[in-house]
Amino acid sequence: MARPDQRSGPGSDASCDIVHFRTGHEAQVVDLLTSLWKHDRATRARLFRWKYLDNPSSDRVLGIVALHGDRVVGFRGYFANRYVLNGHDRDIVVLHPGDTCVDPAYRMLGLSVAMGKKAMEYDRSRYPLLMNMTCSPSSLPGYLKLGFRPLVDKELLTRYDRGTLGWLIYRLARNRRPPNRPRIQLGQFGNVLVTASPRPADMAMVIGNEHHTIRALRPRQDAAFFVWRYANPAHRYVFYFLVHDDAVRGYVVADVLPDNRSGEILDYGERDDGALGELMSFIATRGHFAALSIFRYGVDERMAQALQRLGFSTTNPLQRLVGSFRSARVSALPLLIRPVGSSPVEQDFVIDGVDLRSPASWRLKPICSDAA
Repeated sequence: MARPDQRSGPGSDASCDIVHFRTGHEAQVVDLLTSLWKHDRATRARLFRWKYLDNPSSDRVLGIVALHGDRVVGFRGYFANRYVLNGHDRDIVVLHPGDTCVDPAYRMLGLSVAMGKKAMEYDRSRYPLLMNMTCSPSSLPGYLKLGFRPLVDKELLTRYDRGTLGWLIYRLARNRRPPNRPRIQLGQFGNVLVTASPRPADMAMVIGNEHHTIRALRPRQDAAFFVWRYANPAHRYVFYFLVHDDAVRGYVVADVLPDNRSGEILDYGERDDGALGELMSFIATRGHFAALSIFRYGVDERMAQALQRLGFSTTNPLQRLVGSFRSARVSALPLLIRPVGSSPVEQDFVIDGVDLRSPASWRLKPICSDAA
């Protein structure tokens, strides 16, 4: 139980109960999330249901609330993802701490940490691990105090389209805001299909045909996952499919950022060797993005070869020309992991002989993050 002091709105005679989310909390939580989700209420409600109720990796809302009487004054949401480990007899569900918000009148009272501690009560047999992929400079110390350990830094690899940037800099130099219009032309271009819609069965087939020789956790990407994952009402995606003989041989998914000039690669797969290289070359030569990025932790050997040929880098002099320092800010932050439980021991970081503290034990993709 957390108790506000006299400086807070409710006064010193009030106390807050930290409890697991219940169905009756939904409307108040959606209202509380206004400070995080800058959407209208209808969109916030759809986003909450998509993220926490429709998620096929969980059968209920995995979240913690702080209550002052019957009023919800704090919320921490946990985004579930299923991971596969070769030779392990069942999927491993990892909880990703995501949305955390506290009513302004109840801030600086330890409610966020209290809600985080309450999450340690989840059933470890069902949810053995917590992984934070979206910590901020302000939240990082709190996660470290809760026992989270750094796994890998979040470095961004970025490629800038020089022709597009020349036009952008010209417009900005004359104090003219570039038009906020889509730059991506959809349609069929030879063997490449560019579309705003996923093809879940085809994408699952591509992933299912990939071979994995190293025992490492990788996301469960079946057709049900793709149907749900790319229905996120808060993001806009573009899908690139390489099609030969009426079959999808590879795909790349990019998140189109609000400025309509930048994108992030979230997901990819190839059935045939070289498919990713062909798709990435197509994206680069088309100039669909003034800046296109991907987190290094989400790059495997196949994608790394394509990115290197195309000039993706963690540092680029063009960053300064456009005033983009996001890469430097993000790269200073790590992914964090922690076993569920109040007092984890070293063995809790090991599943079926695989040490989860090693980056080599993971095949992560940016699409695993609740922010993608």
